Amino acid sequence: MAEQNILIEIDRELNRLFRHLDALGIDELDIDLADGKLVIEFEDGVKFIVNRQSATNQIWLAEPQGGWRFDFKNSQWIDDKRGIELASALSELMTAKLGQNISLK
Repeated sequence: MAEQNILIEIDRELNRLFRHLDALGIDELDIDLADGKLVIEFEDGVKFIVNRQSATNQIWLAEPQGGWRFDFKNSQWIDDKRGIELASALSELMTAKLGQNISLK
């Protein structure tokens, strides 16, 4: 897939995640999307940052336990080490953090 198309897919996924998180209406979250970076901040100040990495055509997720790198494969964003899809990984991390079931699928 051409690099420009990958960048479009990255922005599409970040926007999709932002809209889904916003629609959940969770008071314990502050979410912001700007310039290819989605910041999810919890009441205790912990942040999950999902951002565009144009140089590598990836989406990166930074969270307190470490970093994730997602490549676009078969129309999904898949972590290069764990083999898990981005929305699933973020759902699991947020479920653990908030103590309530979060689904971003």
